[in-house]
Amino acid sequence: MLIGLGLVAVALLAYGQNRSVARLDSEVEALKESQRKMAVGLGEVRGGAKPEPVYIDVSHAPAIGPDTAVVTLIEFSDYECPFCIRHFQSTTPEIEANYVRTGKIRYVFRDLPIDDNHPKAIRAHEAAHCADAQHKFWDLHPRLFTRPGTHEPAALEARATEAGLDITAFRACLADGSTTAAVRASAAVAEKLGAEGTPAFFIGLRDPATDRVRIIDFLNGAQPFSAFQRALDGAIAEAGKK
Repeated sequence: MLIGLGLVAVALLAYGQNRSVARLDSEVEALKESQRKMAVGLGEVRGGAKPEPVYIDVSHAPAIGPDTAVVTLIEFSDYECPFCIRHFQSTTPEIEANYVRTGKIRYVFRDLPIDDNHPKAIRAHEAAHCADAQHKFWDLHPRLFTRPGTHEPAALEARATEAGLDITAFRACLADGSTTAAVRASAAVAEKLGAEGTPAFFIGLRDPATDRVRIIDFLNGAQPFSAFQRALDGAIAEAGKK
């Protein structure tokens, strides 16, 4: 009897391991498919047949860095995404110090709240647009990268007060829902390009006259600073050829 139970235990263990392996394989395949879709959405910018240019219009998006900078880093992010928060805390300061404040690139922030994972994140993105209406986006922006469930109205108003916003106008902006369409439109652009997760980064060359960025590379997820160095230095080199 004990031998029989032992065999059952071994069988169950093997079954569980097989299920874990199968699940892991499934997740890897899903990641590969996501990356494939992104490559297709970008016109397969990394090689093969000469692709059709892909552009992102950043004319109405919050940006820092010199207006004359051609190389542009566009981040599609979710204020409640743990990987986005990690990137903001650990990698963004290095990018800003080495590339933005030195005048080498222009950095643009775009919205991509993932409703399935963080259904309340859109509130933070709407709040950011309300801050932008008061020319206070970059004052509120760093205060919005917080864990899921921390963007209730009272918390947002407290952060807006810290950022120096007119709270009466801020409250009215959030209440009328006027910024929701802009958030959804930004997310639609990212999804069209194949970005199915956050953070997603598109690197390209911007025409200062039109604010349209021709995409030449992308990075998916919270990559180390070295990955951004390679991509940005490559874009800077390409910009120098023109």
